Amino acid sequence: MGEEKKVSRGNLLIVLIIAGIFALGVLGYILLVESIHEENKPQNIPLLQQLRKEVTEELKEFKLHKILKHRDLVLRRENFTQISRYQKYVTPNDPVVLDYISTHHITSIEDAYYRAVSWVWVSDQTLHGKPELWLLPAVFIRDTPSYPTNPVPGNIVSDCESQAYTLVSILEAVGVPKEDVRVVVGEVNFSGEKGGHAWVQIYKNGDWVELEATSGPFWDDDNHKLVNNKGFPFNFFETHPYPVEEYWAFFNDKYYHNPHNGKQSPGLPPHWLTQ
Repeated sequence: MGEEKKVSRGNLLIVLIIAGIFALGVLGYILLVESIHEENKPQNIPLLQQLRKEVTEELKEFKLHKILKHRDLVLRRENFTQISRYQKYVTPNDPVVLDYISTHHITSIEDAYYRAVSWVWVSDQTLHGKPELWLLPAVFIRDTPSYPTNPVPGNIVSDCESQAYTLVSILEAVGVPKEDVRVVVGEVNFSGEKGGHAWVQIYKNGDWVELEATSGPFWDDDNHKLVNNKGFPFNFFETHPYPVEEYWAFFNDKYYHNPHNGKQSPGLPPHWLTQ
């Protein structure tokens, strides 16, 4: 009988030890999960909100909502299911583009951006009498200054897509790898006004950074006057969130990607799948 009690006590002790080890394991797992969850929480929500507020204020100052009001990009997401046909508008080897670069001594990304910001946004309706018309960069650079419908004669004028793919053409021509620069089309929110838009992204330090050429001067169709915006600083969107609502397509003359239907060019760089 005494031996049986010793065995029972020994078994009970073993059970208690195993139960304790199991409990410690469960507790450790719970603490680990909570720690990971905590790490994945946004750590700077007030900062992000402040940055978004700053972007909104800048957009209000530049009155960029007006370019959406006047149908900056009439095309919608469904128009970009076949992106390859838009690639012809990126022309880094065009003699007109190369001459423009030489004439204006453009040698860097920053040079190209500030030159693009000097272009004047004018709606397609004002310039062409129709809601949408894409111009090749050579036509945009060489011909629009003398268009009879140009409300600011002598200035290079057009709307967002012309400015975006011409800037990409220039950036490629001055040496930015095709893997690291692209035209973006999508829906944006400029101070509460939502609509289609085209802009530029460059890949820098592991992230895509926006360049907004249309933040420069624009023709105000409501008041029939030129609004002389200075444009966003070159590196503004390195530290501020771009007000995109939805991405529709990414492209240049070599690569393209549609994030909705998955269509993409052969040999697409992996970082093109990021936004």
